[in-house]
Amino acid sequence: MAIDIRSREADKLANLYRAAFYIAKGAEKIGLEFIKKTDENFPEMDLSTDTKRMYWAEMILDRYVLLKIHTK
Repeated sequence: MAIDIRSREADKLANLYRAAFYIAKGAEKIGLEFIKKTDENFPEMDLSTDTKRMYWAEMILDRYVLLKIHTK
């Protein structure tokens, strides 16, 4: 069963993916705005270095994949 592209779950998945992209690219402000739209919690997110940004981008993508698997 596919995800309805107009559903709240599809928006959440898309926003997680966008957040990971923007954080990895260095546009933290935009990425954090997308995270706020998801209602997901990423405590103690430190984006002060490239390494930390990449780490958190991976954590967001991991959550994206996990939710994508569970919404099928």
